[in-house]
Amino acid sequence: MILLELKRYIRQRERVSLQDICRRFDLSTDAAEGLLAPLIQQGHIQILQNFSATSCHSGGCGAACQGQQGYYQWLEHKIRPLSVPIQVQRFDKTALLKMPKP
Repeated sequence: MILLELKRYIRQRERVSLQDICRRFDLSTDAAEGLLAPLIQQGHIQILQNFSATSCHSGGCGAACQGQQGYYQWLEHKIRPLSVPIQVQRFDKTALLKMPKP
């Protein structure tokens, strides 16, 4: 039941902080993150990590910013993870410097 209420709460507000969720539902941070995990996994919401850092440069917004706090945003269209294997090759700067110039 609380999961449905949490889902509705985030959907109505579109973007909420973890602190807002903890206060609203009287949850610890760990409990709130545990409830949010399945919603993230299902693609209903996504985490915005540095939202406060980018939206509040002065610190004078009066929103009690505490640096990097997580925000959760409702997604009208679910994000579905793709299972595409990728490989990342390490970039070697020295090899670029050794290349002959055209």
